[in-house]
Amino acid sequence: MMEGEKWKAEEAIAGNRRALEALRELVIYPFRYARESQKLGLKWPRGLLLYGPPGTGKTSLVHAVVRESGAHITMISPYSVHRAHAGESEKVLREAFSEAYSHASSGRPSVIFIDELDAICPRRDNRKEQESRIVGQLLTLMDGSKSLLKPLPHIVVVASTNRVDSVDPALRRPGRFDSEVEVAVPTAEERLQIIQLYAKNLPLDHNVDLEVIAASCNGYVGADLKALCREAARFAQRRGSNAGMGENGILLTMEDWDFARSEVGASITRGASKEVSKVSWDDIGGLKSLKKKLQQAVEWPIKHADAFARLGISPVRGILLHGPPGCSKTTLAKAAAHAAQASFFSLSGAELYSKYVGEGEALLRRTFQKARLAAPSIIFFDEADAIAPKRGGHGGNSSGNVTVGERLLSTLLTEMDGLELATGIIVLAATNRPHAIDAALMRPGRFDLVLYVPPPDVESRYEILQIHTQQMKLCADVDLKRVAECTDLFTGADLEGLCREAGMVALREDLSADSVSDRHFLAARSSLRPSLTRSIVDEYASIEFCR
Repeated sequence: MMEGEKWKAEEAIAGNRRALEALRELVIYPFRYARESQKLGLKWPRGLLLYGPPGTGKTSLVHAVVRESGAHITMISPYSVHRAHAGESEKVLREAFSEAYSHASSGRPSVIFIDELDAICPRRDNRKEQESRIVGQLLTLMDGSKSLLKPLPHIVVVASTNRVDSVDPALRRPGRFDSEVEVAVPTAEERLQIIQLYAKNLPLDHNVDLEVIAASCNGYVGADLKALCREAARFAQRRGSNAGMGENGILLTMEDWDFARSEVGASITRGASKEVSKVSWDDIGGLKSLKKKLQQAVEWPIKHADAFARLGISPVRGILLHGPPGCSKTTLAKAAAHAAQASFFSLSGAELYSKYVGEGEALLRRTFQKARLAAPSIIFFDEADAIAPKRGGHGGNSSGNVTVGERLLSTLLTEMDGLELATGIIVLAATNRPHAIDAALMRPGRFDLVLYVPPPDVESRYEILQIHTQQMKLCADVDLKRVAECTDLFTGADLEGLCREAGMVALREDLSADSVSDRHFLAARSSLRPSLTRSIVDEYASIEFCR
């Protein structure tokens, strides 16, 4: 910063432009434009509630704007307010407001910042007697301050929370917290700005592409990105020390950032999102037409959202993959998530069925909530028939007259309907029993796209065999095309097992063997039977859905 230039909040924070401007309007503008607002009879808001997931920078935003404005800040937190003896908590609040008034009376802007408002002022149905007294005292102070503030236009109240719905509604009425601004999970562009801010003093190698790094950090909040930069620098320092390099010779490379990313995940999806295996479309043999349809339905709306918006196209919200077992339905879902660089949430029937009433539904709701925060996201349901069985069937344990399956189905329908207002979230499901899925899920707006995943044909089997023998040393007499021709009704999983068994036959024959020959494949083929029969394949191929 040049001498004489005024310090700006952007030197300490990045992204969150809307919240930053709202804070400036609340803290700086009434002081800076006092004369103009008086002429216009303009009444500036006195309270602002910032809400959003942990780590998005709510507290940092407040401190940055306070520093930019030169205001005094009075901090209130659950740790400072909650006291053991009756009346002490209310006294702490009164003293905090009194301190703010004394600074404002000197003509200096004063900010009262209440951190974790939901912990200090929870909803009436959740709180204890002491918390009720604290809420009452805060309401009195905020309401009573209106008359006191007339000659003191430079005092405001800002609060932050991770759980806005847990805050007492009385505080969210006009005249108290007049404005509410979401401090959301940063977009790819904002992630780049944040990384650039934290990495501006780091020595970067010429091959480091911060834009690529930002794009790979879907769902990361500001705190995660700060930790990512710190971890990349630490790894580079350790690497340099081990190589005997001096501090001046250490440069952060893309490998350092890749290591840091493997260590630092997105905190908001921790425990819910699964790391997507680096499965590419090329890792799946055959199914060219199906892969193209999935690319257009999953990858395009996420990577080319502007094009969809320009043409007014509503993306597909739900995709159902059905077909015989072992035909790569789950692998296709993972490849789609990896190609789209989306957060990947995976749930199976086993995870959702619990002995505790309501636990499965709660997990389902939490997964959708986290997917919204980490968008673009893909929610994948394996064994969809177990999660959304037809009503009236056997849906597992029952509570009263409603089965667990029916409760899960009801929750899933509600959450999928709620995606109409969300962007960048796609639900993928896979099933071997499509007729066992409730018809309500097959209506437009839920599973809009139903794709049959067939067993591989000859050409697809050849491609699958090529993929699974990439790391094997094959003798010249091995003809994979001939192997593909004699493995009719083999699924992708069967072909993987065939290659593995051929290798085991070679080892059983000679533990020092260094290659696999045609006779080993023939022996493996004669010992294995395909998972499918012609009647099973015909039955799956004949399935039609009423749309």
